[in-house]
Amino acid sequence: TDRDRLKAPGLGPAEEMAAWLWDHHLAAVAADNPALEVWPWGPETGDFMHWRLIPLLGMPIGELWELDALAADCAEDGSYEFLLTSAPLNVPGGVGSPPNAMAIK
Repeated sequence: TDRDRLKAPGLGPAEEMAAWLWDHHLAAVAADNPALEVWPWGPETGDFMHWRLIPLLGMPIGELWELDALAADCAEDGSYEFLLTSAPLNVPGGVGSPPNAMAIK
């Protein structure tokens, strides 16, 4: 099926993962993979990380972010703290947009 063609690593959909993110005070989470969570996810469980993070925790998520340059810069100077700004397109009823993000160190 089309659903099974894409395979990608990512966060597991378990409640414990959402609790870990919350307990460690993450304001948002982003990844360079297509779905943030492992794909294909198991629809038979009815569990999907999006359904926990966005409506229950109010945690923004980012997918398909280009993080290589930021990771290299952090590794080079040993500083992994930065201000992340993001100004997605304001489209009424929209559910996805380029993040227009910038990390300021």
